[in-house]
Amino acid sequence: MKRLAQSPRGRVFAAALFALALCACDRSAANAPIADQWRGIDVAEAPVAFGAAEAGRLQYRGGLELSSDERVFGGLSGMEVLEDGRLVAVSDDGQWFEARLVLNADGHLVGVAEWRTALMRNERGDPFPNKRAGDAEDLAQLPDGRFAVSFEQTQSIRIYDLNRDGPFGPAVSGPALADTSSLPNNSGLEALASTADGVLIIGAEGGPEAVTPIWRARLDSPERVPPSARYPLASGYSLTSLDRLPDGRFVALERFFAPVIGPRARITTFEFNASGAIQNVEELARLEAPMPVDNFEAISAVRAADGATRLYIVSDDNFSRRQRTLLLAFDVVERQE
Repeated sequence: MKRLAQSPRGRVFAAALFALALCACDRSAANAPIADQWRGIDVAEAPVAFGAAEAGRLQYRGGLELSSDERVFGGLSGMEVLEDGRLVAVSDDGQWFEARLVLNADGHLVGVAEWRTALMRNERGDPFPNKRAGDAEDLAQLPDGRFAVSFEQTQSIRIYDLNRDGPFGPAVSGPALADTSSLPNNSGLEALASTADGVLIIGAEGGPEAVTPIWRARLDSPERVPPSARYPLASGYSLTSLDRLPDGRFVALERFFAPVIGPRARITTFEFNASGAIQNVEELARLEAPMPVDNFEAISAVRAADGATRLYIVSDDNFSRRQRTLLLAFDVVERQE
């Protein structure tokens, strides 16, 4: 992931490991009840005014600026919002987060409650030893309830049975991907989604080219899976997150940053044709100042109670005081035939 600002990530990761040691949360704690594996944290929130009712084909449905005195809070890079309102997120410092969204009677996002956190684990059930190993970027819930997580700096996929094992459960290695060695430094496996039958859709962040590779990989793929499609990026943008829409298509989040101009975001939908190529790419919206925009890294799609397609996006603050953790909600405005 490209950094928008310098940040003391190594110190934050070390502090998290030290706190874990103080709590005696070593590998043996994996046998503890799931509720005891999590640690509750206080997260403050403030409403975010969008300045307009709509952006492109997105209707604003509330937003929050999130902050915490907890040093581990921040760096949110991947997120899934489930139909029951549960939020599951990962940070690129190798941390799990869980919370519950609070909506008002009109379905607007007005709060996030019951925050808790835990360090992610590797295949041995140990916390990741350093920032490079634990650089989680996106996650996707599989049809069986497990979660797949992409790791950018090691170009790998891991599978977690978070509901069964809790956050201390060991990871299972996911499918191996071919042709990742040529990806630009810090611009590796960034975006992740799952089809309805459990095929992983994995996207690289991308570099100066106008397209970025997409892999379609089954969990049981016996050999390294080569990229099979190319996602078209807007000029100057990079791919940061994917999710499956309720109708089976996919939604993509792109990010732009340049000095003086600042951050921007682009949200699109697309689908695959019978041969596996990407088609029907449609831009839903571009977010830019004076809208509230930061380093948006993750997107999640869910069916709202009224039947609308609800999108949530969250920004990675890079643990920098100059950036914010923004959680925004939008409903997709359907085209009038």
